Amino acid sequence: MAVSVGIDLGTTFSAVAYIDPQTKMPKIIPNSEGKQITPSIIQFIDGKPIFGSEAESAFNAGESGCAATFKRSMGRQEVYCTIDNVSYTAEDLSALLLRHLKEDAEAELGDSIQDAVITVPAYFYSPEREATLRAATAAGLKVKKIIDEPNAAAMAYGLNNWRENANILVFDLGGGTFDVTLVRMGHDGNLTTITTRGDHYLGGRDWDDRLENMLIDKFAAETGVDTNGDPAIKSMLRGMTEGVKKKLSSMDNAKVSATIPGFGSASVTVTRQDFEENSADLMDRTGSLCQAVLDEAGLTKGDVTDILLVGGSTRMPQVSEYIQNQFGKKPIAHVNPDEAVALGAAIQTTKENEQYAKLSMQVMPDGKKVTNRKESGLANRAVVQPSKKLAGIGMLSLRETTAHAMGMIAMSTDRTRYINDIIIPANHPRPVRVAKAFSFYTSARNPNDMEIYVLQGDKEAPLDCLIPYKYVVSGIRHIREQKGQTTIKVQYSYDNNGIIHVEARQENERKNLSIRTEPVPEDMSQYGIPIDPELFKAQPEPLNVVMAVDVSGSMSGDPLADAQRAMCNFVQAMDFSYTKVGIVAVSDSSEIVCELTDNESACIWAIQSITCGQTGYGNSAHPFDTIKQMLLREDGRLFALVLADGVWDDQSLAVSAAKDCNAVNIETAAIGFGGADEAFLRDISSNDANAMLVAQSELSSAFGTIAQSLGGGGSARSGADGTVTDVDTWEE
Repeated sequence: MAVSVGIDLGTTFSAVAYIDPQTKMPKIIPNSEGKQITPSIIQFIDGKPIFGSEAESAFNAGESGCAATFKRSMGRQEVYCTIDNVSYTAEDLSALLLRHLKEDAEAELGDSIQDAVITVPAYFYSPEREATLRAATAAGLKVKKIIDEPNAAAMAYGLNNWRENANILVFDLGGGTFDVTLVRMGHDGNLTTITTRGDHYLGGRDWDDRLENMLIDKFAAETGVDTNGDPAIKSMLRGMTEGVKKKLSSMDNAKVSATIPGFGSASVTVTRQDFEENSADLMDRTGSLCQAVLDEAGLTKGDVTDILLVGGSTRMPQVSEYIQNQFGKKPIAHVNPDEAVALGAAIQTTKENEQYAKLSMQVMPDGKKVTNRKESGLANRAVVQPSKKLAGIGMLSLRETTAHAMGMIAMSTDRTRYINDIIIPANHPRPVRVAKAFSFYTSARNPNDMEIYVLQGDKEAPLDCLIPYKYVVSGIRHIREQKGQTTIKVQYSYDNNGIIHVEARQENERKNLSIRTEPVPEDMSQYGIPIDPELFKAQPEPLNVVMAVDVSGSMSGDPLADAQRAMCNFVQAMDFSYTKVGIVAVSDSSEIVCELTDNESACIWAIQSITCGQTGYGNSAHPFDTIKQMLLREDGRLFALVLADGVWDDQSLAVSAAKDCNAVNIETAAIGFGGADEAFLRDISSNDANAMLVAQSELSSAFGTIAQSLGGGGSARSGADGTVTDVDTWEE
């Protein structure tokens, strides 16, 4: 029977674990050398990959043909190294390492391995996660899930040390990356990620670099040889840094001896104090990210109940000392930082994937979207229950969050610059789907493609974020009856693995449109400079709009006043250089209040002159014949907007008249409130996107949405013109 395993695919070391069938608890699987961890280093000899201590020794000795720390380059398609005329990407090297880990574990267990849960740094972007999946597939593994390393470590810790309502800060300093994650231990083994931050380019190797430079400088001073200018000497000294760092973790100083070409044998001494002073800024970088996590969660350092150290680099004494100075408490010392992540991944092999979460966020006064903290349980401080051991792994459950906000390149409302329009905020539970509807204008002659640039990050400027993908939606139909206007619904999602997916559909169709990824252009500088106003100086097609407002008795008082205010705002939002607007009142009869005109003041005066009951107090008439009469005398785009607050007497007649308007290329839209019939609003509209049932207080917003659509939008995005609204998501 095949075994499922958890794999910690680390920058410096990797480990494999499984659920022991006897104890039902997670356990590390020793490698072929009997060791709990395997160096993430590969040496190639005559094209054959060599692993384990042999490869590590070769790397430390500065031998050629070695590849290490390639995890830092995951997600990049460029060549990481070329050995014996063979080029390898980081993904290729990871696949080789994963296959070795799989084969070692199979030999130890005497069984085959097919499924795996693989860990990645919490701050890995979508392309890096995708690359990890592909590497695992190439290694012959089926990935059940990708889990964030800090969360895996927290699960392993919680199995024997559960503290209900505890806030655990997971400080994960590996060989190549740093993550800090705040998790909440809830009721009955429910572990929830609250916030996470990270740095792709901060890890033990950076401390090694500092130590290497110290050795170079010390040997240069001791021997007078330009050790920094000799690649062979540099390679030799780099191979010594790991051993020196380990010595300094248990001793105050370390003596280092080396044979320097052109000088001979030489020795220097490195003190722990010098090393720690030389790398103090690196520790400060970790501290800044810890504070950012707490700020995001709305907590103080005193609210942190446990600090869990993960990653081999946390064995450096300065890490524990720094944490204790910053938080006033000692970090947890009884967890093996090299094994905790793999053990937590093994626990996840027993779990099913979560369902997609609904987006729950709030908009702050500065316009930024953030996850609703009330749902995380952090809004109210909870009493931490005593530590206990859970009955077993079956009690543990994990809900991870989005490490990075997902956005898209969009135009600012005033069309002066490009911005990051955040769709899914950072630290929202995943998996999650969000769908938006775009008003899109098609051509009868040219291909109708819609471009979408997806961003990861929460900075407002697009170029301050990662731009991982360019999506192109194609196959959009030109609907002649709608004069080319259509609605494109785009669904954005983070799946269980933190990987981005984008799907699109047209109108209310159930079949997805064709969508492909294209390389993000190397030059994206245009999205970092002000938008050329000349882009919007071309004269658009003439636009003719007739607004028909219900003046029956139910509109008396505030309803009519609010409607007039919304209509005036609509008029003021239009560009009268190419637009004409007409006004109709309707109840028991239909009356033209203002003929189509390009005079903004005349329109506003006409709207303000409307009175309740001026065409009767009932609802026996409809406005569509009058609208048709007014609009068919005009050239250009023809549009009718009807406002109603109740049910009309003869709805079937009104629907038939509205369809007659549509048949002669008059687009119709309906806004309803009060007792309006939503199905009727859809029936008299050209398409469902043009029908809106809103609260009376939302009339101005609804009219504003229509105004944006007609004017090409104040937030034109990714090839789509006009209004953008949230819509219901759809299933796969």
